[in-house]
Amino acid sequence: MRRSSYILLLFFFLLTEVRAQEQLQPYRPYSKERMEQALLQYEAIAKSGCWHTFPDTLLLRPGDSNPLVALLQDNLLLTGDLPLDSASGAFLYTSGISTAVRHFQRRHGLAADGVIGPNTVAALNVLPDKRLEQLRINLTRYDSVFTSEQEPYAIINLPEFVMQVVDSGRTILQMRVIVGKPVVKTYPIHSRLDMVVLSPYWQVPTSIAVKEIVPILRRNPGYLAKKNMVLEQSDGSGWVRINPWEVDWKRITAANFNYRVIQLNGSDNELGVVKFPFPNRLPQYLHDTQAKQLFNYPNRAFSHGCVRLEKPVELAYYLLERGSGYTPEGVRKIWEQGRPNHYVRVKKPVPLHIIYFTSWVDEQLEVHFRDDVYGYDALLGL
Repeated sequence: MRRSSYILLLFFFLLTEVRAQEQLQPYRPYSKERMEQALLQYEAIAKSGCWHTFPDTLLLRPGDSNPLVALLQDNLLLTGDLPLDSASGAFLYTSGISTAVRHFQRRHGLAADGVIGPNTVAALNVLPDKRLEQLRINLTRYDSVFTSEQEPYAIINLPEFVMQVVDSGRTILQMRVIVGKPVVKTYPIHSRLDMVVLSPYWQVPTSIAVKEIVPILRRNPGYLAKKNMVLEQSDGSGWVRINPWEVDWKRITAANFNYRVIQLNGSDNELGVVKFPFPNRLPQYLHDTQAKQLFNYPNRAFSHGCVRLEKPVELAYYLLERGSGYTPEGVRKIWEQGRPNHYVRVKKPVPLHIIYFTSWVDEQLEVHFRDDVYGYDALLGL
């Protein structure tokens, strides 16, 4: 650890400088100024040559003894995850080191269990030079992303799988989100939240209908009724509801599919109790979900492109109270009316920023890194 002492002193100096600068800056969950300071920290770590890597098979739990624990402490001291008074330089994997590992894991979007396993080893084995390049790539995104930060605004960072609503100089609502799989990405966009749909219908995207539902209907046309779905066919001038039992599904392909499948509102609706359409050229929107258990996963790229929200009801109340002048009781009354697919316009729209940052520095001055879930960093050379 003596080799890294001067790096620690530099880090503490930088931390003091960042704190002083932050007092002069407006509140922002993602800050260019903080990123610039993090660059200096990781430049110093990279130049030190003090970073250690570990065998892919390493497994450490509290109470274990291993010579590599001393090297692990070096890394955690350099990154600020391990306080000086918790470092020993010994081989014992103490509870204090486990706490530091959990802190490291949270900063890297990993399950914070305090155990050194394959995912944590993989994060530790990313060299400081790579982290430095990751910070530089993400720093270039600020000018194009944050053209305006007029409050209030909602912001979703895709690799972080988190949404925040910023109002009056603070984050007033934060939630986990589920975003599109790499093959059906959720795309970055600047738009606005100007509509709330209560008890929504779900018009199944054609791609899902053809790939996932038609094969089921070939075996059992009664599937639609079981899922509270209806089938409509285009007659050239509009859509007409038809009986799925009257269709020869064995002849239906992507080329001749002129139907649409709609799931009616209800307890089993895939969109849950509310959705938030917003202006965009793609069929992207925010919505509730039935699959609440998926929010427990660190990596939440599970959807077909839309964004599923952990706290959609709270967002609906916020938008309708702030943006349309409803009282909480007024919002409840609208909801209790039970009108299906009920569109309510938000008279004062809230800007929505869907962004892509795989590294950032939060307001607690902690440097975060995430996997390049959509490969956008790789396109820029990382």
